[in-house]
Amino acid sequence: MPKQKIRAGSKVYIARTDGFETYLKAAITRKKVPFDVVEDRAKADYEIRGVSESKKAGPAKITIMGSWQSREEVSITVANIKTGDGVYAYSVPKENPPYRKQRTAEACAEHLKDEAVNPPDPENCEQPVDSEATLRV
Repeated sequence: MPKQKIRAGSKVYIARTDGFETYLKAAITRKKVPFDVVEDRAKADYEIRGVSESKKAGPAKITIMGSWQSREEVSITVANIKTGDGVYAYSVPKENPPYRKQRTAEACAEHLKDEAVNPPDPENCEQPVDSEATLRV
């Protein structure tokens, strides 16, 4: 993947992923990833696509290994919509986590925030104006 990062404040569209997109949107909000999720792909700068797969323990695993553990696997990719260039990819396998889809979505959001997004530039951020503060001469 290229070294390009997602600019903080960018608009990101999350493609349908067998229902996982709902968990991912919630996790992005909860983890305060600094980009805006939009519902219309035409308004987005980037697109997140993914694959989510849940594997429950089969009879052989339960009988031979005595394990009821299930597995959740998710892979996501982020692409620049205008250029089509991939800018980030991440894959996470989780063994028997409670709230499997929620936990894997949170892992994806944390990695997006830590690895894929340029942090906001504090010098270019607008500061709130204190209406009570006035300059007195």
